Amino acid sequence: MNKTIKSITASFTATAIFIASFTACTKKEEINGIDTSAPVARIENPPNGRKDLFTIKYSDFFGEYNFFMARGGYTEENDAELALTQRDNVIKYLAQERIILYLAEQAGITEETFTEEEKKTIEDTVKENVDSWCNSYRADAISELGETYTEEELYNKEFELFSDFLAESGLTADIFRTWEVNGLIREKLIAAVSEDLSEETVTAFVQDTVEQAKDKYENDLATFEKSYTAFYVPKGSRRVQQILVKIDETSISEVAAYRKDGDDEKAEEVLNAALEKVKYRINEAYSKLQNGESWETVQAEYNDETDTNGTDYTVYPKSTTVKAEVINAAMGISEIGGYSDICKSDSGYFIIHYSGDAELSEERIEELHRQGREFLANEEAYNKITSFMETYPYIYDYELLGLEEGSLELTSAAEQTTAQ
Repeated sequence: MNKTIKSITASFTATAIFIASFTACTKKEEINGIDTSAPVARIENPPNGRKDLFTIKYSDFFGEYNFFMARGGYTEENDAELALTQRDNVIKYLAQERIILYLAEQAGITEETFTEEEKKTIEDTVKENVDSWCNSYRADAISELGETYTEEELYNKEFELFSDFLAESGLTADIFRTWEVNGLIREKLIAAVSEDLSEETVTAFVQDTVEQAKDKYENDLATFEKSYTAFYVPKGSRRVQQILVKIDETSISEVAAYRKDGDDEKAEEVLNAALEKVKYRINEAYSKLQNGESWETVQAEYNDETDTNGTDYTVYPKSTTVKAEVINAAMGISEIGGYSDICKSDSGYFIIHYSGDAELSEERIEELHRQGREFLANEEAYNKITSFMETYPYIYDYELLGLEEGSLELTSAAEQTTAQ
């Protein structure tokens, strides 16, 4: 098995083209001067004559697109690149959603086949989502109602304001239920097409990825640290914590600027002057550690990056992202529980604490297998969608979609995965 992936989790983006479920409903006859029923995507000769299912109207497309833009406060004028990306995303979501619904229907998976428990979960989730949105309009609702109102009146006003917001995109609150229903159909389809996926296949896939990670560590360190650290922990890796006594931010910036310009002599001059001002604090911290105070206590008092207190990070024997002085300090500690001498960096003085050996835990290995199965299951479903689109290609109206001609040409699942 030879797959180029960042990680099992990250690779879900290779199949994310169909992960979200989208639809829209509208009462408007025109949006932006465009007939809402105008098709923006269609399959000319779909299976079983299902032109209705495989025809995507402008209202469907605009509803999803405008809702995304409006809820984020984006505009086409100020966020042109994002708007273009979202246009592309939405039409792909919609086109492939129709295929999912069709393939699921052929496999006997429809809303009518949901269990009572599944139906209740959907209704509960929809209510939670709608209530959350309504709550975001509370201040405006109170402003409109005045000083006297009941809880029911308040909620109704919130819902009215939220509904007005949805209506700008031609949507209603029913869209939340549609998303949940179609999401469950998608999950059931993935389960159905991957039911024959063996444990041996999953294990082989995970092991193959682990072997790739080992190779990357030895031969392509930057890629390993960017994409493969979840799959392999090199021998000798350590979990560490730190106490960092920082110099002032102005000096940090000046040192970085001189380093960038290649003037290390000036950088060292600025750094040493700044370090002299904070040296007493790192000496105090080191003295307290030597006198038996706990690492936790001293770290809490002296570490200037307090968000790292109590947090381990992994140091590998070699790295492109962790500075050499940190690696040397971490690897020079003789035993677990120990700490390094006082070291300096361009940010200040630091002490490293060796909290334990880094290794893949049993829990993490189990999680890798779970993620591996999930990835392969998604890939199975995605391949079926790709195969369907090769047989029944969509015809797009690029002008109505506001996209470049040919930008939605089909790519294979393998190409999508490699591209990631």
